[in-house]
Amino acid sequence: MSSTAGRLSGTAGDFHWNLDERPQAEALFTFPRWSWNRPLLPAAQMLPAARATYDGTFTYGGTTLTLRGAPGASARIYGHGNAHRWTWLHADLGDGDVLEIVAAVSTRPALRRLPPLVFLRLRRHGRTWPRRPERSAVGWFGLGRFRAAFGLPAWTVTGRTALRRIRVQVEQPPERTLTLTYRDPDGAPAVCRNSESADARIVLERWWGRWRPEATWELDGTAHAEAGDR
Repeated sequence: MSSTAGRLSGTAGDFHWNLDERPQAEALFTFPRWSWNRPLLPAAQMLPAARATYDGTFTYGGTTLTLRGAPGASARIYGHGNAHRWTWLHADLGDGDVLEIVAAVSTRPALRRLPPLVFLRLRRHGRTWPRRPERSAVGWFGLGRFRAAFGLPAWTVTGRTALRRIRVQVEQPPERTLTLTYRDPDGAPAVCRNSESADARIVLERWWGRWRPEATWELDGTAHAEAGDR
């Protein structure tokens, strides 16, 4: 695969694609921005186009799909192989709002004993919460520590900062989930369960002397989710 600003093209077996990408929003860093300049973490992920439209072709065998203004997004990830266990969610919430979640348990022995680390970024009304990506992974005094409960067909992420809290429930029905087995670069077997038509329920609350609903989103078959393990 090759990519330059505004263009994606590549080949994978019988699949070929040649697309023009037009970002509709600025990049979204799920992990701290510095992690892309200094690869100290086991892995990092970001979205160069958190929302975009695509023109071009996608070909498989003798069939060609032509796209004109198709909505979507693009993400990038680097790492030293997959995590020991992980979940991921990309949710276009409409009106320019986007939710991105990566929750993972590292393969590194010292980190594997820890609960899943959660990196959550909610872009709403042009502002991103939490303001710092690491706030959802590392907390102080019980605040900012987000938690993930792995499982299938449903998994959840919950967390709070001083004034907001969120609950995300994702469902990947078996009939809408593709299971793929493969080997990591280090040779270890891995399993990825991916659904481009997952369901998600997201509840955002704000503290006004008590917790009050701020926003709720119901995504029926329009969320993109993944759950994997080694």
